Amino acid sequence: MKPEARIKADIRAYLLGRGAYTFAPVQMGMGAATVDILVCLKGRFVGIEAKVPGKHPTARQLETINQIIAAGGVAFWTDSLEYTKEMLGAAGL
Repeated sequence: MKPEARIKADIRAYLLGRGAYTFAPVQMGMGAATVDILVCLKGRFVGIEAKVPGKHPTARQLETINQIIAAGGVAFWTDSLEYTKEMLGAAGL
């Protein structure tokens, strides 16, 4: 499994273990852009963009994160399960 796929799998397994709904869309260039993992956790909408350490989101991915935040959701990008847990904790999740 590729490193980014491993990070995504670890995050999804953690979230599922917490009773979250997760969806990892496969983007084909049609429709609106979104992040790697869409989540409903404790009634909150969460968007997570996963990257391998040392990589950063594109401008389009950052815009999507900002749109989710502006709509009242929680959104962030991460390069590890540990940072994901930290961000969810900071959001009260």
